Amino acid sequence: MHKRLILLLFLFPALMYGQKNNKELTPENLAILQAYEDTLQFIGDSVVLSSDWSMREQACIVFLKELKYALKVENSYQFPFDSVVTMSVKYAPDNTFRILTWQLQMKDHSHRYYGAIQYNTPELKLTPLIDMSMFVGNPEDTLLSANSWYGCLYYNIIQKKYRGKTYYYLFGWDGNDMWSNKKLVDVLTFDEFGTPKFGHPQFLKRDDPNPKTRIIIEYKEDASPVFNYDEQLKMIVISFLRPENPMSEGIYFTYIPDGTYIGFYFKKGLWRFKDQVFDQTQDAPPDYTPEREGTDPNIYIKPDNQ
Repeated sequence: MHKRLILLLFLFPALMYGQKNNKELTPENLAILQAYEDTLQFIGDSVVLSSDWSMREQACIVFLKELKYALKVENSYQFPFDSVVTMSVKYAPDNTFRILTWQLQMKDHSHRYYGAIQYNTPELKLTPLIDMSMFVGNPEDTLLSANSWYGCLYYNIIQKKYRGKTYYYLFGWDGNDMWSNKKLVDVLTFDEFGTPKFGHPQFLKRDDPNPKTRIIIEYKEDASPVFNYDEQLKMIVISFLRPENPMSEGIYFTYIPDGTYIGFYFKKGLWRFKDQVFDQTQDAPPDYTPEREGTDPNIYIKPDNQ
């Protein structure tokens, strides 16, 4: 594990590489990035789909190296990497940065996540994200940094401002283990030095006066609960989860959506809990499919063995 963290730090140093002020991709650089995209698409399939653990790990190392070289190409921020469906690329609504994330399934069916924040600046500026979620004991009450990131695949980013400060809300999916998955919303802010911080006490849950730094749900591996921001409702909408058997209360890998929805609405700097989003049970869940096909985390197929 430590070797992988050290490797990630070497491959994604938070350095700046000199570039021109022109943010347009030249035809030459576009061709170079398209070639890298083809390579990353091929390697990414091995990272996710290979049935052999050692092959997945080696492919992930090569993926890191190739992505590093690709991002060093002048104005690479303008290149979307659309064809690399095993990597999520999500842009901030104000286009000041984008986050690239991908996963590696471990031998024990747990998952490790890799990522970087790439900033929309004339020169390449990159912040690596180091997945330390396995060491975070109380993730809903903990403030984290880029070096202690709660790793996941991001599928949506929204933005809000309050009293002059900008908050980015990151919606993510975590494959967790062979029995359950997780979804979450995290808070990304930047301090006065531009350093990213994860988590902020803004979520007021039911019957809890202490705001949570992020919201996480865990559910049965083959379930598909809603967990996203609804633009029309101006609310975070989440499927209410119940155990399949009432005797399994508290055993979260048995939890599935029951057809009702809870939510959080933003007021005076806090996300406040709403017990019932809709007045009646829905026959079908709202459609929160990500805009770009391939960014939905559910496309990631878990190998049956290893």
